[in-house]
Amino acid sequence: EPGALGAMRRRLLRLLGTSGLYGAERMLSKLPLVDLYEERAAVLSRLGQHQAALAIYAHRLGDARAAQEYCERHYRPEDPATKQVYLDLLSVYLKPPDASAPMTVQALALMSKYFDRLDPEQALDILPQNTPLRTLMPLLEGVVRRNSEVHKTLQISKSLLKAENLKVSLEHQEALSRRVVISAGRKCKVSDKRIGTSAFLVYPNRVTVLLGEKTHDHICPVTGRDFRVGADAPE
Repeated sequence: EPGALGAMRRRLLRLLGTSGLYGAERMLSKLPLVDLYEERAAVLSRLGQHQAALAIYAHRLGDARAAQEYCERHYRPEDPATKQVYLDLLSVYLKPPDASAPMTVQALALMSKYFDRLDPEQALDILPQNTPLRTLMPLLEGVVRRNSEVHKTLQISKSLLKAENLKVSLEHQEALSRRVVISAGRKCKVSDKRIGTSAFLVYPNRVTVLLGEKTHDHICPVTGRDFRVGADAPE
């Protein structure tokens, strides 16, 4: 909207979208039902009523691009309140809240572009029964490709874990097979007491200490070296 009125509405929209100094429910009750649609959508968004806000962009304003931008701003896969926002838009496209015609073309485009942000089973449930299969190919191809990539990633992770487990097992076997000879004059590296027949502990770097002098099973009390897998400690 041009001119001073347009500038004022833009400032109002920024205020409604960012300020926490107003009551959203009270503000919603004061807005007219037949005008100020963007302002109403901003307040609905603050209330978490995303489907109602998206219906305004899609059907009242006829702005599919603004509706998708809304989804991009709010989508958070880890947040239960917003992880379904693309599914909300799909539902708005195909099941208008009023007498508006379904926006089937926009719905299929959404599914094709954002297939990785939609639950395929839920998305297909929303589609009309008579939807031609060929129009769903971009979605189905995307889902298959995504699942293939996930499977490949899991296989790589499994192989890495298997290799790491084998490495740890070999190191463990090597440690078990290591012989330690305690001579009559051998002393504890911490207390300088003779070990004799007392209980003792040998670290992988062959530092030998009396059992009572150990501080940690995995940290050498002399060098400070941490022998846990992946630990970054001084040698």
